[in-house]
Amino acid sequence: MPDATAAVLDPAVLDPAALPGPAVLAASAPAGQPAVDALMWAVALVVLGVLVAALVSLSRSPLEPARRIPWAFAVFLLPVIGPSVWLWWRFAYYPRRKAEQPHWDPNSREVIVNPPRRPGTGRPGA
Repeated sequence: MPDATAAVLDPAVLDPAALPGPAVLAASAPAGQPAVDALMWAVALVVLGVLVAALVSLSRSPLEPARRIPWAFAVFLLPVIGPSVWLWWRFAYYPRRKAEQPHWDPNSREVIVNPPRRPGTGRPGA
């Protein structure tokens, strides 16, 4: 009966040339794989760019540091939705609300009751 230890230490069994190398693995990959890889890298770079833009915008925002922390968690924990919601809030909601109510402060904890809208200033068809 052959010794099991000898078979494990046999150089023919441990020959690195017998293992599939990168060329063999690349040849066995599907034909469209480089295109899929390029697309995945592009998506990853876009997500990373939006994440960086959101963090830079967050660091320059008018919010107090204590109010930035939940936004930073949202940006990191929800990689696409978090930065998108922050950028919407910063560049769409905040300026519109500030234009409607110049004395509104996002850092204020007091409850502000919005005045009723004037007729004709609402959304069309509403």
